[in-house]
Amino acid sequence: MKATSEAKKIQNIEQLESLRKKMIQTANTFGIHHPMVLSYSRKIDETHNKIMKLQQTEK
Repeated sequence: MKATSEAKKIQNIEQLESLRKKMIQTANTFGIHHPMVLSYSRKIDETHNKIMKLQQTEK
């Protein structure tokens, strides 16, 4: 079970980094207030919350 949650955590961290890069690229192209940037920001928040929840269940 612990290995599965660790794998999920790693997968979420990789997804977080990918979203972060996309958000930065989109912001550089369209500006920080563009709806796509805000959408990436929300997805980053959701992914971060998933990571935090996995960390809490490990304790």
